[in-house]
Amino acid sequence: MKIKEEFISASVNPRSHCLVACKSAPLVVYASSLQIAVQTIPNNDSEVGVIRSTSERRHQKPIAVLKRLKSAANVDEFVSGDVGSRVVLWKLNGEKVEYVADLSGCSGSVGSVCGVVESNRKVVAASWVQYPNNGFEAWWTTSSGDLVHSRKIDLDQKAFALCLDAISLQNTVLLAVGTSKRFVELYGESDDKKTFKRLVSVAGHTDWIHSIAFNDNPFHLLVASAGQDTYVRLWSIEPESGPHHEAPKIPAAEEDVLDELTSSANLFQFNNSSYRCSSHAVMQGHDDWVHSTVWSENGRVLLTASSDKTCIIWREIDNLWRDDVRLGIVGGQAAGFFSAVFLNSHKNHSDSDSEDVVASSSYFGGLHAWKSSDEQRTFWTSLPMTGGHVGEVRDVDWHESSFLISVGQDQTTRVFAKSEKQQVYLEMARPQVHGHDMQCLSFVNPSVFVSGAEEKVFRAFRAPKSFVKSLETLTGVPSSKSFGSSRIAEFGACVPALGLSNKPMIEGETVDGEHWEEDAFRAAPTVLETAPTEDTLQQNTLWPEDHKLYGHGYEVYAVTANPRGTVLATACKSSHVEHSVVMLWKTEDWSKQAEIVGHQLTVTQIAWNPSGTVLLTVSRDRTAKLYKEKTGNLDGFAYECVWTSGKQHTRIIWGCDWLDDQRFVTAARDQKVIVWHSEGTPKAQIKLDEPVTAVAASGDVIAAGLQTGELVILRVNGENLEIVEKVGTNPIPIDAAILRLRFSKCGKKLAVATSDAKLRVFEISE
Repeated sequence: MKIKEEFISASVNPRSHCLVACKSAPLVVYASSLQIAVQTIPNNDSEVGVIRSTSERRHQKPIAVLKRLKSAANVDEFVSGDVGSRVVLWKLNGEKVEYVADLSGCSGSVGSVCGVVESNRKVVAASWVQYPNNGFEAWWTTSSGDLVHSRKIDLDQKAFALCLDAISLQNTVLLAVGTSKRFVELYGESDDKKTFKRLVSVAGHTDWIHSIAFNDNPFHLLVASAGQDTYVRLWSIEPESGPHHEAPKIPAAEEDVLDELTSSANLFQFNNSSYRCSSHAVMQGHDDWVHSTVWSENGRVLLTASSDKTCIIWREIDNLWRDDVRLGIVGGQAAGFFSAVFLNSHKNHSDSDSEDVVASSSYFGGLHAWKSSDEQRTFWTSLPMTGGHVGEVRDVDWHESSFLISVGQDQTTRVFAKSEKQQVYLEMARPQVHGHDMQCLSFVNPSVFVSGAEEKVFRAFRAPKSFVKSLETLTGVPSSKSFGSSRIAEFGACVPALGLSNKPMIEGETVDGEHWEEDAFRAAPTVLETAPTEDTLQQNTLWPEDHKLYGHGYEVYAVTANPRGTVLATACKSSHVEHSVVMLWKTEDWSKQAEIVGHQLTVTQIAWNPSGTVLLTVSRDRTAKLYKEKTGNLDGFAYECVWTSGKQHTRIIWGCDWLDDQRFVTAARDQKVIVWHSEGTPKAQIKLDEPVTAVAASGDVIAAGLQTGELVILRVNGENLEIVEKVGTNPIPIDAAILRLRFSKCGKKLAVATSDAKLRVFEISE
């Protein structure tokens, strides 16, 4: 059996320093939950960036910061730190990030990392915070990553080290630290190369400093710092030409009132030379916090990203630093950028001034990219990139013919389809951008799906004409094949101010904001000719809401429709019998027809057999139940319980599915996967290594998802269940549960939704 990973959807962690550009290839590398993802840069706006790989999981908690180690060689090595104190070294091999080594010693959550690579060693630093202590750890390793020694360095003044950057000058490392006390501090490597000592501390900001970066030009060394006061400051570090001066000691009482540079206080000794740190420029152009500062390869151009929805390219023109180019989003639903990086889209990287792509990550975890086509870098075109859910992907369902749809904790519903031109999956639409975390969904018919969020209401959505035409254009599948005779909604949809319900819009209609500042945001549904960008997805691809289904007393949890699409079964969270019912709805008019009483606690999953004659439910009360319609009517609602499982499962049953009309499978936290006959007798079972959190079946093939994120492919062989393949085995114990597995209607593709924000599609063939 061959299992091929066909598609990965992965967002960027919504933090300041989680996106990095590669030096050796036109790739971006970014932190996505517990893993590091590698994505290509599209050649033009008719293509989409493709996620090539994700690293193995070496972090047990979400990655908080990711940086590329500075090196003179054309290689890409990275260091990452997580909110749990783990620091890991990585290297790029082809289009995959490979693990190198762990660095231990941080006492708390890692807030910033940096490092340099020299010919025979690496020097890495990471700042950490844990009440009541904070500081940074420095490691000296061999070129292969083996630890030589490490040193903990405490910060003075009870300040947090919010950002770090490093540079190697004549084989001695200089560290720049931005602190919560508004100081930019420089630390120099000691003569014995075993510790760092503070050289100078200068104040130039009026609030916390979030980003600091050397321009790596030793002949004109600049440090850029920026943060919450919206200013970007450049500091010049140059050799002092006069006689050697010792930097005077600042009395402790004066440290807090040092608000300006003086000619004497900014001299320091480093590597047996005297240097001066002086203010070079103060740039004002952002209106909100500045999260990221990155220099171009030649150290002459600066790129900053801010919460004000813009990324600015700064250049020195006529000895003045100016905001030369502004990239970003006008109006709309974006909420600013966390990071931005320069890239070179050309295969040949010999030209040092050829960065023609800017990639950026947003508050919503999306990837934005812009490419310049002219020599002066004046005109920029937006490029489509592949993103994904931020937070748990909780459910996924396949359309009958051509696409799949997912919901997640990030309050969005997303549609992915395979493009005809590029033959890769791309995000086609975001039918629902909600005010509650999403929980479950199910297709009812080719044009309608029902979704449930952490509220007491289910909502039904119908595909609009703009989506139907876009799908046909991008996938090449005729709309008659995808939607048949199903009714299609109006052209598009919008969300009114302070509303959660998507309202239909006719073609050509625009919705103006109620206030002047909202006029920039107008929902404008269009037929897509090329892959949509992140800002288009956020506001122009909504589906109109068809109906709301009221009736449940607590947050809704599970939903499925029968094979004919005439009956909908729903369930909600519950700790009492009266709320643990399965409600049945008539999809023709969305009226509630019946309640099936049976379980004691939350019904976790519901499944009809392929012919629609038997309904299977599993629950937190550790039982599975079968229900049949009394009259045998496939569109009927008079269901009665015909079987309840015994004590075969001893923990919560998370998932169930039908292999065919005669057999079904259940999976539970007790690590068991059990195959049953349709009359309720166990046929085969297996106990896996970890709790089983999801299960799906297609013929004799069963896919089981584990609490650790591992996927186990099983096959029914007579009275036995055999393990055929294991995918995604973890080198360390982690909690990244697979929450839902779904085979496509043809049974050849498997969608995998995990709690670490990934949606994957595997192609399974004999």
